[in-house]
Amino acid sequence: MFLVFRVAYTTVVGEELWLEMKGREEGVEEVERLLMSWKDAGHWELELAVDRFREIEYNYVLRREGYELREWGGVRVWGGGVGERAVFLDDWRSAGSDERVYEAGIFRLVEGDKRVLGEAVGEGNHEFRLCMARVPQGLVPCLMGDADALGGWAYGGALPMVEVERNVWRLCVDLPVERRVEYKYGLYDLAAGRAVCVENGAGNRSLGERGGADFVRVSDECFRRGMDLMFRGAGVAIPVFSLRSERGCGVGEFADLKEMAAWAAGVGLKMIQILPVNDTTSSRTWTDSYPYSAISVYALHPLYLRLDEMSYGVLDEEGLRKEREVLNAKKQVEYEAVMAVKWRVTREVFDRNHGAILRDREFLDFLRRNRGWVVDYAVFAVRRDAVGTADSSKWGEWAEYSREKAEALSINTDVMYYIWLQYELDRQLMDAVGRMHELGVALKGDLPIGVDRESVDAWVSPHLFKMDTQTGAPPDAFAVKGQNWGFPTYDWDEMRRDGYAWWRSRFAQLSRYFDAYRIDHILGFFRIWQIPGGQVDGILGRFEPALPVRVEEFAERGVAFDFERFCRPVVFEKDLKEVFGEYADEVMRDFLEARGDGSYGLKEVFVTQRAMLDFVEDRGEDWPREELLDLVAEVLFFELEGSDGRLFHPRIGLMDTRSFRALDADVQWRLRELHDDYFYKRQESFWKTKAYEKLPAMRAASGMLLCGEDLGMVPGCVPGVMAGLGMLSLEIQRWPKKAGREFTNVREVPYQSVVATGTHDMATLRGWWGEDEKVRARFAWEMMGDGFPEEELSGDEARKILEQHLGSPAMWAVFPLQDLLAMDEGLRSEDVEGERINVPAITPFYWRWRMEMTIEELSGAEDFGEKLREMVSGSGR
Repeated sequence: MFLVFRVAYTTVVGEELWLEMKGREEGVEEVERLLMSWKDAGHWELELAVDRFREIEYNYVLRREGYELREWGGVRVWGGGVGERAVFLDDWRSAGSDERVYEAGIFRLVEGDKRVLGEAVGEGNHEFRLCMARVPQGLVPCLMGDADALGGWAYGGALPMVEVERNVWRLCVDLPVERRVEYKYGLYDLAAGRAVCVENGAGNRSLGERGGADFVRVSDECFRRGMDLMFRGAGVAIPVFSLRSERGCGVGEFADLKEMAAWAAGVGLKMIQILPVNDTTSSRTWTDSYPYSAISVYALHPLYLRLDEMSYGVLDEEGLRKEREVLNAKKQVEYEAVMAVKWRVTREVFDRNHGAILRDREFLDFLRRNRGWVVDYAVFAVRRDAVGTADSSKWGEWAEYSREKAEALSINTDVMYYIWLQYELDRQLMDAVGRMHELGVALKGDLPIGVDRESVDAWVSPHLFKMDTQTGAPPDAFAVKGQNWGFPTYDWDEMRRDGYAWWRSRFAQLSRYFDAYRIDHILGFFRIWQIPGGQVDGILGRFEPALPVRVEEFAERGVAFDFERFCRPVVFEKDLKEVFGEYADEVMRDFLEARGDGSYGLKEVFVTQRAMLDFVEDRGEDWPREELLDLVAEVLFFELEGSDGRLFHPRIGLMDTRSFRALDADVQWRLRELHDDYFYKRQESFWKTKAYEKLPAMRAASGMLLCGEDLGMVPGCVPGVMAGLGMLSLEIQRWPKKAGREFTNVREVPYQSVVATGTHDMATLRGWWGEDEKVRARFAWEMMGDGFPEEELSGDEARKILEQHLGSPAMWAVFPLQDLLAMDEGLRSEDVEGERINVPAITPFYWRWRMEMTIEELSGAEDFGEKLREMVSGSGR
């Protein structure tokens, strides 16, 4: 028998489509991968003669130099046995189609899911399999067209389809194979017995060449929705630590999510977005408040445990009540004081109930299910406490991880204490998630891009990380010297060896709690900003991986390459007084050596900023340390280590250095061209390849909705990759992505996106409004049609901005709670600056903002709640 495979996919030069097929016959299984032939602009085809196999599984694979991409979903199955010639007319299954994105469980949660799978009846020489999720209640997809068997386009003659797999609808019908058939899908009212509408789009679908076919299967087409059938929801963003309730202990706790969800559901919000909640206990000081520096990608932070809802009661309830009252009265989170109470009380409870805990079946079941990570985490915590540091290199015989030693210590009482804490945290978070789901409110988590170098993960699996490097971000308007987060970068080559098992396990753990998640700095999966271990400022980093500049390229561009001039810091005598003032002579003496042309270079011992800081550690506070560090950044190119002077990376923004401005104007022009080519052109295809190596496995690792934080210096390939994988982008009105724009018009954002008025790294809407009079005036005129805005953002102006976001085409509109409260001048805080959660340019920063009112008081603000409910409902969300 002959099988014809024809798949609809528009390729570009350099791409190929392959058929991957597995055949079975009486225990015999064979797998083949066959190159298909280009048929026309939108199709590839392959014809096979098959004699042996009764059942065939197959799918399609896109290949181009550097990577291959498998289509979304499982394999297609064909049982055979229908005539001598079967034709398969397939659509490429894109993970980025709306229907595939709608497969995420979050949509069933917030909208309800009452459908029951059926069994297709009837036979025919054509089988249609449609992908459609979120079918309106009481309706089913249907097929109609120009053939008599399809009702001749009459709504009363449409054929209803049956859901045979989740979101897969099937219909068999007899159609002539020798003629072209035009058709469309629609929606069918089961009670009325007729179609009520057809899918969006002016053009009809068509079945062309099928002559001689005994059987035709049309599969994986997706319903073409109009905006009236597109999901649009709204949510609120707030860190868990920022929640304030009457039952809290000076900080927000997992249990508070239940009351926050009740408020959200009451005003029409379907999502609560939080910051990472992993344990960050490293120094046991306030610096551990930084939620993106986790010591474990699995363990939850004891900060969020509600003490009087543990499985065992506290010893001194009255004493705890008094301590709680004192901490709850604080305006901000007193991190160290809160944790002191929680460490003490939980240890008292554990010690008193130690025997019962070790016999508790639920606790033992938790330990059994999570043993792969929780024992290592607990041992790490015990060693950290014993030595007084999370730096495992200082742990003596424990510096190098040993699974055997960790398991041998697992019965230790202190180890069991930390395991029990994780059990209680998991139990309380799962309880909160369960209540949220009952209310139809989803929980959106946050996946940090990095892990702390002093973490369980780095201790247990150091081979997965490059410990001599640091991650960060290139310079931007919020941090002109870039950012240095201090995390080690990933060894992606090593991670790829086992199919990114570490990441897949991480996503599986996330999916236990979350319905959606935000991938922090998703650009890092294309390329990360990597900073050498000895440097401090992010501006001294470079993208990794990246295609370097060959030394020959300088000559090709008409530039005489000078290693000492281009690759070493250069300081000019005329600038020293201007920069260092009274300290100029001291700087020249201690750090510089003359080059003989009126310029100076740094002494070899000071090629890193950390070496400089160590040298001036004992000098006065007014000593110009920042200016000294800037000397190291007076460099134009970095030599690629191990390249023997053959390969280089430009320093980002090299045009801003005094060293560059001292060059001949013609050389400046040529180096600027090289810089721009490196950062904005040559890397695009390369970075796309690197993203496709990693992200598909992560997209497939869970049923959560993926949202990427794609802000900053965004490569041109990023939007296409994210859209193709069904990963929602983040759109911020005051952080535009289009060149030449000062603000984003939220009416123009893509559907698969999240619009927000800001993030935790930005000033609140009110704070930003008051920062720059000219920017405020331009925003008010361009975005709101108001030419004379007041210095302070009024409640009415805040409401207009929120309504713009709610009215956008974006799938989700998620607002920081501070920005929602901004529209009520009676409820919002008087301390505008105090509402900010983080300032990226300040490291370390104390993450401690709390709601000023309690959740109970927020729920009682009925006028505000009704106003917000009307806004959300009126926007169609």
